[in-house]
Amino acid sequence: MRKLLLFSVMCTGLAVPMTGHAKGAETQRTVYFSAFDAKGTAVTDLTAADLAVKENGKDRAIASVVAATEPILVSILVDDGGSGGFQAPVAQFLDAMAGHAQFAIRAFNPQPTRVADFTADTGALQKALTAIGQRGLVNTAGDQMQDAIAEAAKELQKRKAPRAAIVVLTAGGEKALSTQAESTLTDLKNSGASLHVVHLAGIELGQVLGDGPKRSGGTVQQITGGVVPGPVLAKIADALLKQYVLTYTLPDGVKPNDRLSLTTSRKGITLLAPSRIPDSK
Repeated sequence: MRKLLLFSVMCTGLAVPMTGHAKGAETQRTVYFSAFDAKGTAVTDLTAADLAVKENGKDRAIASVVAATEPILVSILVDDGGSGGFQAPVAQFLDAMAGHAQFAIRAFNPQPTRVADFTADTGALQKALTAIGQRGLVNTAGDQMQDAIAEAAKELQKRKAPRAAIVVLTAGGEKALSTQAESTLTDLKNSGASLHVVHLAGIELGQVLGDGPKRSGGTVQQITGGVVPGPVLAKIADALLKQYVLTYTLPDGVKPNDRLSLTTSRKGITLLAPSRIPDSK
């Protein structure tokens, strides 16, 4: 798949938490997270003894911590102003995730337009890469970004994806003040997807692009000059491919809460974990 996707470009131009099952008198909940050291290298040897979980401010018992192996659903939103500047890095990201994920891709033209539904098919992804090439000047409005994230989140929730991510590459940003922001953040939380944002320096980041990654266990990275360096999307791929799945328990009679805190006693390690998780039904 790597050669095919990169050849096409040359020619044309999270934590996903969810409520688990009851175990005896206890309720199990599951959350996905990843960890990096001070050099930005993924840490893959954490154990339950290295971690502490609080839900709604209360300590919770960790049942297990293992490497995540479930396939990932990734929704990619490309807001490049029609320049085609994100085409090559998206191709590299698809290559890095090949064999581990299915992808849906939307391009802002100016409305978010689906160019690929969730698929791992090489031919379909090649066509999607062509569709996010240079297209002429495209002017977008900030509200379109929030609409696109909300739509992607609802789609992932409907599919009940155990592991999911939304990756936004934007040269336009979002409207700074919007009454829709909290609704979109709620959709993001309920989907269980991590939100990863790559944005052009100097643009407006509103509440969704600014707070969404922290709430969902994602990342925010800034670029300059409209060119996405390889390490930027490589870090997102690394964060997704080297996730852990952590299961913890609630005592009998305790209602699940959407506020989560995951910390580690290991020095110099940063955790990418959600601070908001889906409400229990």
